[in-house]
Amino acid sequence: MKKLRLTLFLALAAFIIMPAKGSAQGRFGKDSVECVNYLNFYADFLKQGNMKDAYENWVGAMKYCPPKVSQNLYINGRKIMHDRISNFKGDAATRDAMIDTLVMLADRRAEYFPNRGKAAIEGKLSDLMIYYGEDASKAKLMYQNLDAYATKFGKDADPQLVVNAMIKASELFKAQQITEEEVMNAYSKYNDIFEAKRIANPAEFAKIDEEEAMLQNAFINSGVATCDNLIKVFTPRFQQSPNDTTLLKMISGLLNINECTDTELFSDVVANMYKLKPTAGSAYYLYRFFMNKGDESSALDYLKEATNVATGIDKGTYLYELATVHYKNRNYSSAVSVARQASELNPKYAGKAEMLIGTIWASVSCGGDEIAKRAKFWVATDYMQRAKAKDPSLAAEADKNIIRYRAYFPKAEDAFMYDLVDGRSYTVSCGGMSASTIVRTNK
Repeated sequence: MKKLRLTLFLALAAFIIMPAKGSAQGRFGKDSVECVNYLNFYADFLKQGNMKDAYENWVGAMKYCPPKVSQNLYINGRKIMHDRISNFKGDAATRDAMIDTLVMLADRRAEYFPNRGKAAIEGKLSDLMIYYGEDASKAKLMYQNLDAYATKFGKDADPQLVVNAMIKASELFKAQQITEEEVMNAYSKYNDIFEAKRIANPAEFAKIDEEEAMLQNAFINSGVATCDNLIKVFTPRFQQSPNDTTLLKMISGLLNINECTDTELFSDVVANMYKLKPTAGSAYYLYRFFMNKGDESSALDYLKEATNVATGIDKGTYLYELATVHYKNRNYSSAVSVARQASELNPKYAGKAEMLIGTIWASVSCGGDEIAKRAKFWVATDYMQRAKAKDPSLAAEADKNIIRYRAYFPKAEDAFMYDLVDGRSYTVSCGGMSASTIVRTNK
């Protein structure tokens, strides 16, 4: 039985590879009777859920029917093969032959029904990931197929499959099967695909940004993206195409993510970006560059320009950065105002803005009586509570701050001397800021 099963698979592979005869004999070919019979039989058995007989008759249809007889021959063939593979208990070689059959079915469907070629290839890639996703010995096969798909379909390629191609390139590099330069070339090509997607689908900007971030993470996780490697590979490309804005954006983004903003290449790239097209992004990168050089005055000018030019969530990102700069410079009221704007424009910073404002309240110097001096810690605690409510990832840090602030709460007997008890409302004003809170004491 095992020999018969293997013979059937090898025979089927031969039928798929060999050019079909009689393609000029009509839709069902020169063996039309056999073709029609096998088509009907396998379809009936498939409807009944009789996968064994459906398979054997489907093999007959593959043998006697012309390749263009019906797209369903390949679609249903995939279903049948999935069933056989999932129930197969035999040796690895036979299982691999079954998976090879799936691959050949997809390629043949794409060849003879090109209007559905993309779907066929995507189905093939899905199958490879299901059956070989954790198999290191098949990583190169998977990468080659994923890379060919990305290259062929470009901006129309499924973004997750492009990311998977980058992941496989990373795995191959770690296994020493491809070079650093091959990984970087792959990233450059895939990055271009995402940039083309952004241009073609401006309404999906945020979604594409999120997908591109996954691509960057896969590249960074390869270990190739060191400052030295980035400089070695991208300096010649920059020198060759110093006015290619897509290339400049990619290089500056990689250098920024990998903390290579104090390099000459970063300086040259962002300066060219700003010269060619002054944008919020290029102004922000110049801010990073001058901050690294210790020129805070110039850096702050560029950051303010970035916030003025940017819109939407990007504006929120730059405003949050500006708020942190104001905080470090002890310009507390400005920091609070800007942090609130950032939170409104970019929900990502909602919790962080609350935490920053709370930190500012804990840092500000307040005058007045003993209660007035300590009341700021009630406000700071309020903001820490809001921070972790809006962003649970901040909970651990917020709780540490709350414990620290609680130590500065007045004792109950001291508050009583000022006619204050727990839960009573209290207004705090200091450092050009004001807030309403409630009294809390240490018993």
